[in-house]
Amino acid sequence: MAWVEVATIDECPPGRVHMVDLGGREVGIFNEEGKYYAVLNHCPHKGAPICRGRVVGRVVCDAEQRVTYDHEAKTLRCPWHHWEFDLESGKALVPISERIKVFPVMVRDGMVLIHT
Repeated sequence: MAWVEVATIDECPPGRVHMVDLGGREVGIFNEEGKYYAVLNHCPHKGAPICRGRVVGRVVCDAEQRVTYDHEAKTLRCPWHHWEFDLESGKALVPISERIKVFPVMVRDGMVLIHT
C-alpha cells in the first residue's frame, strides 16, 4: 500500500465530485468544506455508481427521542435506491454489514493523495 497522487486541489472544488481512474477502478474525490474523501464508485447493494449520489447531512435521534438534522454528518446517498453511507468510514446508516470502500486521503503541496 502506498500514497498515490490523484488530483490537484483545484480539480476538486467544494461540493462536487472529481472522478479518477485508479488502476482500472473509478474513485470519486469529494471536497466537503475543505475536508477530502475518496470513495470507490460502487454501491455494495446493486452496484450503482455511488459517486453520482448526493452528499447530505443526517437525521439523528437523541436519548430523549428528539429528532434533529445534523448538517455536519457527511452522508453519501446512493442515486439508485437511496441507501446512505457515512462518507468518512463507509459504514451503512442502517443495520447491515455492507459498506462502501473508502480510502484515507491527505493533501500535500496542493495535491490530493489517497492511500491504496
